[in-house]
Amino acid sequence: MPVEPPIPAQPEPAPSENPGAPQPGQPTAPPPEYNPPAPDIDVPAPQPGGDPHVAPGQPMA
Repeated sequence: MPVEPPIPAQPEPAPSENPGAPQPGQPTAPPPEYNPPAPDIDVPAPQPGGDPHVAPGQPMA
């Protein structure tokens, strides 16, 4: 003859409809900031006047 489990004194709480919601009074941590790595390239600074940069030792056209 099978034995039934005993009835608990208090019923189990119903699962929350939205388990991801923070509990009241509990501070939530902000998400970490995303800082993608910058490309490792050398970009020449713009020259004043908009003239293209001429490398030293190059002949003038």
